[in-house]
Amino acid sequence: MSTRAIPLAHPMLFAAGAVLLTYGSEVRAQQQESAGAIQEVVVTAERRESTLQDTPIALSVMDAGVLADRGITDLEGVVRSSPSMSFTPYNPSSNTLALFMRGSGVQDPGQITIDTAVGLYQDGFYISRAQLVTFDLADIERVEVLRGPQGTLYGRNTTGGAVNLISRKPSGEFGFRQEVGFGSEGRFRGLSVLDLPKWGGLSAKLSFLKRQQNGYVKSMGPSHDFGEDDQTAGRVALRWDNGAPLTADYFYERGDLNSTPAYYVNAALVGLIPGYVDQGKPESHSYRPIDLPESKGKFEGQGLTLSWAVNDALTLKSLTGYRDIDTIYFQDYAETFFVGFRSTDDIQSHQFSQELQAVGSLLDGRIDYVAGLYYFKEAGRHYQHTVITNVPGFPALLLDKNRFVEMESKSKAAFAQLTWKPPVLEDRLALTFGARYTKDQRSADRRIMNTYFGYPIGVEPAPGLINSNNVESSRFNPSFTANFSWTKDISTYLRVATGYKAGGSSESVDVGQFGLTFKPENVELYELGLKSYLFDRHVRLNVAVFDSKYKDMQLFFPTNPSDMSVLPAINAGKASIKGLEIESLWQPTDDLSFTINYTYLDPKYDEVRAPAGTIFDPAVNSASPYRVGQNVKDLFSFGYAPRHSVDASTNWTFLKFAKSDLTAILDYRWSDRTYHTGGAGPGVPDHVRASRPAFGLLDARLSWQMEFGKESRGRIDLWSKNVTDQKWPLYVIGMGAPLPVRDPLTTVVTPAGMNVAPIAWAERRSYGINLVYEF
Repeated sequence: MSTRAIPLAHPMLFAAGAVLLTYGSEVRAQQQESAGAIQEVVVTAERRESTLQDTPIALSVMDAGVLADRGITDLEGVVRSSPSMSFTPYNPSSNTLALFMRGSGVQDPGQITIDTAVGLYQDGFYISRAQLVTFDLADIERVEVLRGPQGTLYGRNTTGGAVNLISRKPSGEFGFRQEVGFGSEGRFRGLSVLDLPKWGGLSAKLSFLKRQQNGYVKSMGPSHDFGEDDQTAGRVALRWDNGAPLTADYFYERGDLNSTPAYYVNAALVGLIPGYVDQGKPESHSYRPIDLPESKGKFEGQGLTLSWAVNDALTLKSLTGYRDIDTIYFQDYAETFFVGFRSTDDIQSHQFSQELQAVGSLLDGRIDYVAGLYYFKEAGRHYQHTVITNVPGFPALLLDKNRFVEMESKSKAAFAQLTWKPPVLEDRLALTFGARYTKDQRSADRRIMNTYFGYPIGVEPAPGLINSNNVESSRFNPSFTANFSWTKDISTYLRVATGYKAGGSSESVDVGQFGLTFKPENVELYELGLKSYLFDRHVRLNVAVFDSKYKDMQLFFPTNPSDMSVLPAINAGKASIKGLEIESLWQPTDDLSFTINYTYLDPKYDEVRAPAGTIFDPAVNSASPYRVGQNVKDLFSFGYAPRHSVDASTNWTFLKFAKSDLTAILDYRWSDRTYHTGGAGPGVPDHVRASRPAFGLLDARLSWQMEFGKESRGRIDLWSKNVTDQKWPLYVIGMGAPLPVRDPLTTVVTPAGMNVAPIAWAERRSYGINLVYEF
């Protein structure tokens, strides 16, 4: 298929299409909804309750029923089912996810001095670190995925979008739910949820989760296998509501997430190392005994939301949150980098946030508004220990690297958003104006001790070497949306929004260069959207066409020709990402539905200026054919932005009994080629080696749902993921350089190009059974 086969729509044609959809639907919109009509979905994406179709942003929602039908129990499942979203586990840790939305994310989520571009929120509270975000979605009411910059209401680090995880609140009525699941590779998942009766004005809910999975690549050694997962978590939720204007919601949660990373292979090592095996698919076991410790992590979180309904037109809210993570993870890359490479990372983070909101309306509802103040503080530390040795048969090598980084970050913001319905056009037009002003400050200190055969070769701090930095910035982010309702069921919107990813520093700069910092990365979004119900609400069709323009992009550049892992981040790029998103749901009856979601992304670097002091600079790399300031955009590509992706599913209740029914659920996901490593653009020889080929996965589920009485019910699900047993790379590590590099120590010139890449293969077909009972 040609990459130009699906052009972006011209705005006039887009509007004309909305008018044509309106034709003939005015009368139907006033009629009684027919059986099987699609039900409204309530969301809080804009800090107040509204429906999915009335919210003029690109937004996807999965409620508890959809999550159960698709077997989604974690953030990984949410990403796979959301348009424009991509992810990969961080190569040293399966419990750290690199999240991307609309091509925007972060290349190295393991650095605590760098922020991501996709905001993750739990019950309104920001989760700043990518570590331990693989926690089980144990008692979720719904998930909201907001695509595109959310700089006004959500603030910094949402240039790609935001994901809201919204938990079920205590009901105030006695109830109990027990879930038990078993599956291949020793899978087990048990979830117990107890809802207690209201006592006075207090309601409470308790939940406990246990989840386990064996590794799918066995280690030949005596310790752990690759791909293990072991989670234990508990949560207490309290709600105070005695009928007075003031309500309070509080939660406390704690969890342990233990795991082991993926197993990497490199086809270039076959024949080079005796006994090395790479079959081009997931290996059953490691090629040699590997002593792999279990990576351990724990998190603790608290949140208090106070809501005071001052009157019918004003509600004041206070959100106070705290989250603490502590994790240590281990990886042994089994010589895939042509050397022995073992790493240990120990990360701690403590974050606190306070938000005040005023949510209200004026002029008899003609104006709706949200305004607030926000404060965020995070303190963290990261210790990394890396040991590099040579493979058998090669000259001895022993490089020991130790790095310790401490960081503190603060952010303060004031924001407001106002929606006005002018008294014209029968109240069909709504104009939304928003703005946010933010001040950020981040400081960091670093200590380094690197040795070569025990001799120090890099020490920090040392006289004359900078080992600390401080970054301060402020940003004003406006937004504007015009939404027009052609009928009750069809509307179009124009959205202009801005956002930014916070500035910081790179932990991996060379000794003495920790004073190097980068400033925020900025984005402007222009988006046209359609939201519609068609055919008496048996079809829901939502479309978004967008163009995101990035400036001051934070890009990584090697600065040491002898060590390509020395990577400061520099503001050196401009880019645009154009795209088309189509979400469609057809529900001909209550018992049958079809969903098709399609995404087209066209990311392009418009400008990347070769920075001084990097391997592009001939003064640093004498083999560089470029000059400082030259546009080298063809050497860079966007990671995690497949050009085409499709998600198609069907849900069919094909057999009904008096008190039970059988439902078949199929879901097929296909993704185009994806580049996993920045810096491998079309101008780099063999750049496709740093990419994951296109692949498609089919999941299937058979669900038997039963009613045992007036208040009790059960469910038995038989499921399989990757039914056709496809082999596909979970992660590809690009090895090589985008240009020739001369090592000043050996004078050897490494030619430009990507080498055969280390690959971590995903688990093949899995299957299991889930049982649920609740009353």
